[in-house]
Amino acid sequence: MAGSGEGDAPLRDYAAIGDGRTLALVRRDGSIDWLPLPELDSPTVFAAILDRERGGLFTVAPEPPYRSERRYLPGTNVLETIFLTGGGTVRVTDALTLPDTGLTPYRELQRKIEGLSGSVPMRWSVEARFGYAGWPTTLSRRDGICVACAGSDALAVRVFGAGEAAIAGTSIGGRFEAQPGSSALITLSFAHQEPLVFPTRDELTARLEASCASWRRWTDARSYDGPWREAVLRSALALKLLIYAPAGAIAAAGSAALPEEIGGERNWDYRYSWIRDSAFTIDALLQLGCPAEAHSYF
Repeated sequence: MAGSGEGDAPLRDYAAIGDGRTLALVRRDGSIDWLPLPELDSPTVFAAILDRERGGLFTVAPEPPYRSERRYLPGTNVLETIFLTGGGTVRVTDALTLPDTGLTPYRELQRKIEGLSGSVPMRWSVEARFGYAGWPTTLSRRDGICVACAGSDALAVRVFGAGEAAIAGTSIGGRFEAQPGSSALITLSFAHQEPLVFPTRDELTARLEASCASWRRWTDARSYDGPWREAVLRSALALKLLIYAPAGAIAAAGSAALPEEIGGERNWDYRYSWIRDSAFTIDALLQLGCPAEAHSYF
């Protein structure tokens, strides 16, 4: 089980998304429970996987009872979750977008919410807890946009079609109704020791599409054509998430402080490059036709 408080989820309920710099874990119920910023080994903004009450999280989900189905968009590390309720169906697409050549946020998380059928009341909430929930957080508005700050870190919550963003206590959230054909967007734009960037919706849409295309180009370039091709390529994409793009280093895992045994001593931080683990990953990548990744590591 993940975490230690009420409402914990099995680890299999988490899916990973990333941008080659950091990695987020998305729970099956639409809650993002892990996100270090700005880098994979940085302190977290969301760490509910460790402490549901204090760790911080970003939730998007229907208000009425639902069941969910999910998948990665083919050839990408972009996650799609379908929420099915008695009154309708909603699709949520989650991505940490890849930077482009323009002026972009230091890191960017996008959550696109589309109404597929019926009418579904939706609720969302951002509970930013900087520094492993140890740094004081200030919530304010800048040009009408809700911002969470702690020291030299800042997180802007941009909302399009997802209701009015409101500050309530220590969280930023809102409610809206998903209708057939509706498309809402909630974006977190992160800055570290630099000014915040507030992208337009057109810029955000273009960056999400470009990120999907970039992942697909990488997948299409893989030479593997043996048994279970789709499963093998999905595994390759999972390994790709562990590569820190600026340096080529390969992390042993995307999480930290999840003990092998509750109360045990093996609480190591796996977000670093362990030579043994990296050797296994490099061997797999070479067999999948990824010489550039192996060369970058060395």
